[in-house]
Amino acid sequence: MAHFGGYRILMDERWTLDDLYVFPRTYEQVYFALEAITPSESNSDEERISRAFQAFPWRGGYSAVNFYNQLKYATPPRYRPQIVAIQYASPGYMELLLFLEQAAKVAGIVAGVAGSIGACAAVYHKIVADLTRRQLLRIEVEKEKIALADEELKLVIKYSQEMAEILQLDSAFSIHLRTNKPLVSLKILMSVFRRVRKLADYQLEGKAQLPKIPRP
Repeated sequence: MAHFGGYRILMDERWTLDDLYVFPRTYEQVYFALEAITPSESNSDEERISRAFQAFPWRGGYSAVNFYNQLKYATPPRYRPQIVAIQYASPGYMELLLFLEQAAKVAGIVAGVAGSIGACAAVYHKIVADLTRRQLLRIEVEKEKIALADEELKLVIKYSQEMAEILQLDSAFSIHLRTNKPLVSLKILMSVFRRVRKLADYQLEGKAQLPKIPRP
């Protein structure tokens, strides 16, 4: 059974008003995305989440914005991360009310990326460069099954697995099941990675530390 409780993110260094918007928003997007990758026990939630994975064309930034909003609204308001308190000092903290197991998962993934940021970024940029060279980032998703050659399809699946491993997921299979479109799966995984990397940057800069083990 999941435990809903308080979780403190440690804050230090100098924060701007922009940071106070960007960090919480990025955190909740990663939180909802990782939660959605695992099938829900609730049929109604599962239907709304699956719709988010299939509804958007992923041809630009609006798809990502709508995707994360859909995941958020698939979660009942009382179960979304809520800010309980913020103390801005050196050090300070931001206390959230959320599912502690999910917070621990996010913290572990962010720590993993922060600990090997160079290698993770190299894999990501290699994938982007290859997809760009092959013009796969410009393919309309609706036509991807026709447009992707066998070699390209295998490559997309391989890259999806590489991104899944960076995000400490067992495989990309669960996302493929939701999207039924490997190229969309890869774009989603890359989108999640960009947000995890942003959280990792906050950690590397000493501005935010995500405890791996939530406090009782």
